Amino acid sequence: MIECFITPPAYAAIVTSVIEVFAKETIGFLVGVKAEKKFIVEYAIPYQTADVGYTHAEVDLKRAERVNEVLKLVGEGLEFIGDFHSHTKFGQSAADVKPSSTDLFLTKEGEVYLIVAVNSRKRAQRWVEHSDGTISGTIRGYHIKIGGYTVIRTGFRGYRRVRIKCPAVTGLSCEPKKS
Repeated sequence: MIECFITPPAYAAIVTSVIEVFAKETIGFLVGVKAEKKFIVEYAIPYQTADVGYTHAEVDLKRAERVNEVLKLVGEGLEFIGDFHSHTKFGQSAADVKPSSTDLFLTKEGEVYLIVAVNSRKRAQRWVEHSDGTISGTIRGYHIKIGGYTVIRTGFRGYRRVRIKCPAVTGLSCEPKKS
């Protein structure tokens, strides 16, 4: 399985942006490094001017190109490597990290996409890795689950799960928790 490592600054930006607008979806850029079978998310940049609603959020690809221009000036080998967005509770249905058909339609092969499901939860849960490649935990009254995927286009539109790793919050455990 392809792995996606999230650094503490990226984790902080992703989680704070999704709980800040809890009931609405949020979106942002992922900046980092692509390697063979691995993504390293160094920074997450919440996208202030996305087309955001209660059921969807979309990135403007021209803005992603401008981010890449800025990153080239900075150097350091960083580049735009994908995006993140949240899924929120809809009616009685809890939010999930599975990509929707709209999510898959808007994605590009070779990039990583993180989905952050945010739901209410009164009971605290420490952050853990799950066997399905996701991580989850609570912050105050919010239960957050982060899942990732990359798109595969070989005759059909499909996706492959990405194993999320964030040792800063889950620890250095080698054994994922059974989902």
